[in-house]
Amino acid sequence: MLEALLGDRHERRQRLAMQAFRRREQQLRPAYKIWGYKNLFAKGFLVTRGPTTHAPVETWEHDAVGPWHVRVDPVLDRQVARSERAEVLVLGQAFDDGGPKTRDRVAERILRAVTAHPDSAAQTRALDETIAWLSGRYVVLVARGERLDAWGDPLATRSLYWHRSAAGVALASHSAILADIAGGLDSSRMRWVLEHPHYRSPAGRWLPGLITPHDEVGQLYANGRLTVEGSTVSNERFFPLADRVELSTADASARFRDDLRQQVRNWISVAPVTVLSLTAGRDSRAVLEAGLVDLQRAGALTLTYHPFHVASKSTYADFLTAGRLSAAAGLPHIGLDVPILKPTSEMSRLYRATFPTWQRYANLAGALYLHAPARAATIFGVGGAIVTGMWKDTSVRELTPQLLAAKYAASPFQHDSELHDELARWMDFTDFSDDALRGYDFYDFFHWEHRMTKWGGSGYSEYDLATIPAPVLSSRRLLTAALSLPKEQRVAAEVYRAISETGALAAR
Repeated sequence: MLEALLGDRHERRQRLAMQAFRRREQQLRPAYKIWGYKNLFAKGFLVTRGPTTHAPVETWEHDAVGPWHVRVDPVLDRQVARSERAEVLVLGQAFDDGGPKTRDRVAERILRAVTAHPDSAAQTRALDETIAWLSGRYVVLVARGERLDAWGDPLATRSLYWHRSAAGVALASHSAILADIAGGLDSSRMRWVLEHPHYRSPAGRWLPGLITPHDEVGQLYANGRLTVEGSTVSNERFFPLADRVELSTADASARFRDDLRQQVRNWISVAPVTVLSLTAGRDSRAVLEAGLVDLQRAGALTLTYHPFHVASKSTYADFLTAGRLSAAAGLPHIGLDVPILKPTSEMSRLYRATFPTWQRYANLAGALYLHAPARAATIFGVGGAIVTGMWKDTSVRELTPQLLAAKYAASPFQHDSELHDELARWMDFTDFSDDALRGYDFYDFFHWEHRMTKWGGSGYSEYDLATIPAPVLSSRRLLTAALSLPKEQRVAAEVYRAISETGALAAR
């Protein structure tokens, strides 16, 4: 009798365990099992002044913001708020001070910034101040009559491209969509970079200045507001909002730690599964330590990738160390090989159709598509060099296109006069000057606004095919807290050390 009862209990536990196992297995399905290589321009959008018969993908839905028509991938989160004065459309994931609790009301809060002020200039200032302190990965569109304003997230991780033609101005998530609408656009400026004898490493480099994957296509840059009125497209810097203030190490570290924890909580709320991209780096470890309790409660996983066909690559150390860190944290770890993407594969066809010209890291996009959980918020710590400083030598204090070229390219490419002209045009378009940066170091903001917009943004766009990219450092509160420290303390990673030391004290 007792043996039969114990046997029944074991069978019941086994049945429940198998049910939980199968549910979890379904939650962790990769993109190819869900979208079957058909999610072209994943999580994308197209905005046109008038109605258009062009739909990048047949399954995309139609929306509107003021007189502007919007085609959008139904997988992409969106919010709309409307009044007689303005209409607001938020594409992607945006968080305000309320975090997950108020995430579905961000568009309404932005709209209130308009309705609280009678004149356009005051409305624009209020919009700048409201949107500046949102975090996440988003594009905000605000229509006021014939005027359309666009803001990106703090790191410009959700790309916004624009093109002007006889039919008007169009905006989109991918430059290839705009090229299709225009009937085809050349990529001569991009080819000049890629075919330059001294250009190196597309995975580690990015297109300089105002160059985008297609000629005549512009881009929205971090900390800028793009305005479209008729056929006129202009950019105005809206951040920094105030002069830089230096904080004590204790104050800056506490602000940084608290906001980093909040960003982890924000992203956990987005999807049923949370994945932390984990490496051996201090940025990645800081995210793990700051969010450890919340990650454990969420049943999060970690993920580390390495191309095993390149044994000497530095990511092999990441792979080994991250596995140990993940085990110590009590989080399951996914190890991901990054093989060479076969040109004849279905994934290669999907990738090339979405990114026909500029291709940042096709192998990684393919590996994530085949193995990473698709319906997961996958946390990336890209942008950590803003926190600790990208360049050791910042002794030259005269801001010139030639200096930025030297930081863009360590090769002889930096001496090319065309590159200098291109960066000068970028500086003019983005109002990149000492005065406009209000006491912040132009070295930090060049990395933030130029590299993150281009290198970071294109990477996240590729990850969109496979998962829900979650840029955990895309918060101006977090970044300005770190930038409030002197360079020496930032290089020493004081804000990261404070996170580790707080945890060590708590463990005693």
